[in-house]
Amino acid sequence: MQILSMSSQDSILVTIRCAAYNHGKYIRQTLEGFVMQQTSFRFEALVHDDASTDNTADIIREYANKYPDIIKPYFQKENKFSINPRIIDEWFASSTQGKYLAICEGDDFWTDPLKLQKQVDFLESHPDYNLVCHNWNTFNGTEYGESPVHHLYTQPFSFTFAQLPWIWITKTLTLLLRSSALDYSLLNQYKYCRDVHFVYHALKAGKGYYMPEVMATYRVHDGGVWSKHDANEKNRTTYELYKELYSFEPNKAVRKRYMNATLAYYNGLAFGKETWWHFGTNAKLYYEALRNITDAKDIVFCLGGLVPTSLVKWVMKRFKV
Repeated sequence: MQILSMSSQDSILVTIRCAAYNHGKYIRQTLEGFVMQQTSFRFEALVHDDASTDNTADIIREYANKYPDIIKPYFQKENKFSINPRIIDEWFASSTQGKYLAICEGDDFWTDPLKLQKQVDFLESHPDYNLVCHNWNTFNGTEYGESPVHHLYTQPFSFTFAQLPWIWITKTLTLLLRSSALDYSLLNQYKYCRDVHFVYHALKAGKGYYMPEVMATYRVHDGGVWSKHDANEKNRTTYELYKELYSFEPNKAVRKRYMNATLAYYNGLAFGKETWWHFGTNAKLYYEALRNITDAKDIVFCLGGLVPTSLVKWVMKRFKV
């Protein structure tokens, strides 16, 4: 790790938010990704261990002792995520000092030592932007793979929330957000608060920027909070969060996301081996999607909901929608 021309009296410019639970197999690589960052500014990593039962806490303590100016740990005595995930979010919110916020879960890791410097340089020189993200790769324990957007977006570009591609480009581990764009008192009102809400509220007051460089790795494993769920559970969660977001933010851009999430949830159930025969429930979901149609493109999406997901994904990838 190298901090260029830095005084301990300088204020923290970036706060890294890292949540960990039983990540003993992975957390060392995560923390190495933090401390290897080469910057011209001070940054901190708030590392929250949610009462892990493996050696995660021991590894975090090791790095906190070695890099006390960077690694700022907090150890829960009982698992809070299973009780109320908002408790963890509240701790991060109250502890964040940085002008900018970066996020990386305890099983993912950064691979570019200049990641933070590149992102901060962009936001410092573009005050009308609140978010910058970048490309990533995946790792399943044995093989590395490309992100779904790797060949779709090979050039940098600006975007608003309404212009976000349907294939999600703002993966959590790629984000750098302007802290002033986030109202935690508002975010705490959401039952299903996820990175989607951070992205939405950041883009509500400014623009976003995508960098095509691969600067991080998303780890896919059975113990992942998101990756451990099956497709229908993922679709249900996404549907619930967009439905809730639309109740708070009833605008056209969110409505389209809500419609698309409803269609994805319906599609998974309608073509699932164990759920296809739930005709009444499935029909209600489809009708809910139809009610959110606002233009001709929405009609095409709704018609797409009547065909298998694999074909829909091919069309979306083929035409970059």
